[in-house]
Amino acid sequence: MSTLPSESPVAPLTTPEVELHESRGRLTLAQFSNVFVPFALLLCVAMLRPELRPKMVYWRAVYSIWVTILFMTPALFLFFWPGSSDRKNNYWLLTWTAGYLAYLVHFYFTVGVIFHGSLAEVYAKQGPIIATSNLLDTAWWAFDLVLAWFVRSEAKWIKIQRIAVHVYIPLTFFVSAVIIKHGIVRGLGIAMTVAMLTSVGVRLVRRKQAATTTEGGLAPSP
Repeated sequence: MSTLPSESPVAPLTTPEVELHESRGRLTLAQFSNVFVPFALLLCVAMLRPELRPKMVYWRAVYSIWVTILFMTPALFLFFWPGSSDRKNNYWLLTWTAGYLAYLVHFYFTVGVIFHGSLAEVYAKQGPIIATSNLLDTAWWAFDLVLAWFVRSEAKWIKIQRIAVHVYIPLTFFVSAVIIKHGIVRGLGIAMTVAMLTSVGVRLVRRKQAATTTEGGLAPSP
């Protein structure tokens, strides 16, 4: 591997906090369509397919969480993938938003319909740990999206909370989909986890390579 001359300036190594979505460009119609056309189709299927089977509300809740994970997966992959560009950041935001919209549909059918809008019933049936975790997912995800869409700031606390929410929410989904559940949702949960860990792994490898290159560039010339 070639090294930079000692007199050449060396660019500082970016940290994950700085590199992750430091800018978002103008969304294009193509980008919006590429995400929300399949989102609308999948959500329609998730709502209409249960019409043909018993326990319609239950299956709408199930299918909507499948759609949630389908859009969470590319969002998590893009978020942790190294590098930053308007296109990447736009697709992250769109898929992260679509995932949350599907999650709100799931939340409505579970909390609003199955549990009759009663938090007491939610806590009684799900237990305090899972119920609190689900409510935190709902509130924190919404908070992060509000910041992403409406707050143009490089404040450190925004970056820290964004990284934290992109770790916490998939962790809760992993526990629910992979450890507790079975069937198709488990497969989706495993795929989501593999995609996220792959992206994180590539980020760490490239960061190590960048650090090695920087150290080589700072070494005195022979």
